[in-house]
Amino acid sequence: MEKIFFNGCIRTLDDAGSVAEAVGIENGKIAFIGTNEEAQKIPCEEKTDLQGRLLLPGFVDTHLHMLHYAFVERSVKLFDCKSVEEALKAAHKRLEEHAGKPLTWLYCRGWNEEHFDEPRYPLKEELDALSKEIPIIMVRVCGHVAVCNTPGLERLKKIPQFAEIAKDVDFETGLLKENAVQFYSSVLEAPSQEEVESYIVYSAKKLNECGFTGVQSDDLASLPGKNWKRIMNAYKALDARGELNVRHYEQCLFERAEDAKAFIEEGYRTGQRGDHFTIGPMKLIQDGSLGARTAAMNEPYEDSPGNTGIITFTQEELDDLFAFFDRHQMQAAVHCIGDRAMDMVIEAIAKSPYRKDNAKNRHGIVHCQITNPRILKEMKEHDILAYIQPVFVDLDMNTVEPAIGAHRMEGIYAWKSMLDLGIHASGGSDAPVDSFDAMENIYFAVTRKNIYGEPEEGWIPSERLSVDEAVKLFTKDAAYASYTEDENGTIEIGKNADFVILEKDIYKIDQNEIKTTKVDMTILGGRTVYERKCDIKK
Repeated sequence: MEKIFFNGCIRTLDDAGSVAEAVGIENGKIAFIGTNEEAQKIPCEEKTDLQGRLLLPGFVDTHLHMLHYAFVERSVKLFDCKSVEEALKAAHKRLEEHAGKPLTWLYCRGWNEEHFDEPRYPLKEELDALSKEIPIIMVRVCGHVAVCNTPGLERLKKIPQFAEIAKDVDFETGLLKENAVQFYSSVLEAPSQEEVESYIVYSAKKLNECGFTGVQSDDLASLPGKNWKRIMNAYKALDARGELNVRHYEQCLFERAEDAKAFIEEGYRTGQRGDHFTIGPMKLIQDGSLGARTAAMNEPYEDSPGNTGIITFTQEELDDLFAFFDRHQMQAAVHCIGDRAMDMVIEAIAKSPYRKDNAKNRHGIVHCQITNPRILKEMKEHDILAYIQPVFVDLDMNTVEPAIGAHRMEGIYAWKSMLDLGIHASGGSDAPVDSFDAMENIYFAVTRKNIYGEPEEGWIPSERLSVDEAVKLFTKDAAYASYTEDENGTIEIGKNADFVILEKDIYKIDQNEIKTTKVDMTILGGRTVYERKCDIKK
């Protein structure tokens, strides 16, 4: 045996709920599961005493923007700003820092007017005051609304797709919505493949530090220039060199239906894989966000009379796309936050005449926030996955009811109801919208409290999950969403040796302590990719 971890609490998450004391690794696979006594009898090159620590399957985030996370980390971050003025100061500071070597554009992200002392959006004229020479964009935390300056608007007008997004551009205020925000990246210079690879390596390192051995990530449209082929080449190059330290399942986003079809017609299919990089589902965006009041609702917003949000694709277009995906053996994952968006996607999935012939037909809805009992029943009936984000409890709990009204609160953010119905739900973070810290995500799912521990009884407490259910969102259930349940997600003989070792047993400690529990070690295919300074003894 190459490696054995012993004297631990090893929760296998198998169907029997087995708990072991020791686990062994050979050639990157799990080769032994048993007791300390059994482990002691096995000749082994390296034995590690866990000293009672909890060992789980490695975590998987089933919806984030891994590349964009790294890009935002190197951009101007506005997440903690308490006013438009603070956001403008942060942008001005970056411009001053580069005064000797002027920037050619400035990207800022993370403002949230709901956290401002004076709730309002930035304005074009305020960004113009920073610079009338280079494009500047300030993207809201959700990524569905932004404001840019005059040079940015002038460049945006010149892109070939402008006629398609003109309706989402306000030249007076500089406000961009939905696809206009996405297409804005087209006006900026694309990073080199070397730069893209550096973004990937950076993100993987940070994910490893949080216990992640896998991601299901939306990346192809996530960087300036939107050069999806360069992004694919970067992932494949790292994978070929053995330098990709997460198992990556790509959620392939194209904003336009014709681009999505062209990608498939080039021969790409769900399940095509290298060692650590796999083509996953086609990703669609069907509506906007709750914070921007662009999520598509069946009834108008409570605080925005007459506004029911936006939809990207008509019902006819969605029907055509799902039939196309099913004919071409493609899985699909669709961003839907509002109930109207979900209704349309469910109808398209249900109507597809080819779904039964599609071996990759585990279609899913990403976010699934404003659900109701009828929608949940239909998701179960049509076997539709739910990609949920526990961290949104912290982000949204104080903003949902004012937006949709008390009469629509039944069945929203309904994760326990989903699991009780037998819906396949898996956990993600939507980073960089919010943190991909696994311990925080599990804490939010279990307590339904915000990061400060409020409210005491939890927000919609009937939808709280057990620790085991929350852990499985990021392990066993995540593997199902990527068709890798025979390889990952549980600790069983023959599966990949992907583990996370925690400093405390989150199954036993006070639930409020889960959020601060540290990851001590992350192991990918038997190889340690992260180790915290602690007293684990080898």
